[in-house]
Amino acid sequence: MNYLDELATLLRERGVSEDRIRSTTDDLSAFLAEGDLDPEEEFGPPTEFADDLVGEEGPEPAPESLVWAADSFAATERLNELGAQGWEVDRVDRFGRFVSHRGEQPQIWEYRQEIAPGRRERERSLGRLAPEGWEPAGHYFTFAYFKRARAALVGPAAELAERPEPTRKRFFWSPAGLLTIGIALVVLVISLYSLGGTLWEGDNADRVATMAGAGVGALIGVGAVLGVFWLVARVRNR
Repeated sequence: MNYLDELATLLRERGVSEDRIRSTTDDLSAFLAEGDLDPEEEFGPPTEFADDLVGEEGPEPAPESLVWAADSFAATERLNELGAQGWEVDRVDRFGRFVSHRGEQPQIWEYRQEIAPGRRERERSLGRLAPEGWEPAGHYFTFAYFKRARAALVGPAAELAERPEPTRKRFFWSPAGLLTIGIALVVLVISLYSLGGTLWEGDNADRVATMAGAGVGALIGVGAVLGVFWLVARVRNR
């Protein structure tokens, strides 16, 4: 094992990232090659040199992570609020939560939410937004999310000088979201009460017919909602 390989191993043991190790060893290799120098004479024993390098800059901290969620009415505002604090969304998990991280040198991120019920609509939205620098950030249900580094527009000015602490809140409700949930619950309770009363009073044949009708009605209702989303997406994404 030569000097630089041993130095790389020692830096790795001290928690230095691979990118920084590669950059350091490349610079040292170029320096030594210019004058055909002996590394140990120039830098001292590799163990001491590794300690000096880590002591000068310190080991790189692990990226911060944040997992949070919001209803669709509040998502765009919260995404951009946290994006202004340097949080980049990596994906949307199966529970609809935004899985985010913030690196050592955070920059501002911008976000937008699009109605895109299906892969084809997501691809259509990406084709429309990609020329402006937007890239996919994940999708959930009928919504697709896109992100864009602010640096693409303003350059280094998008870098943050401070690292604001995120709120401890992990789910954000909007008034419109709460109202929608409330109306849905009222409709559900009334429907179940009405269905229960019909089943209790009818005979077996009536009960079967009522259940079949309720099932068909539910499918039609879900289909109608998805159809509205699809039509809105087609109009918006033209």
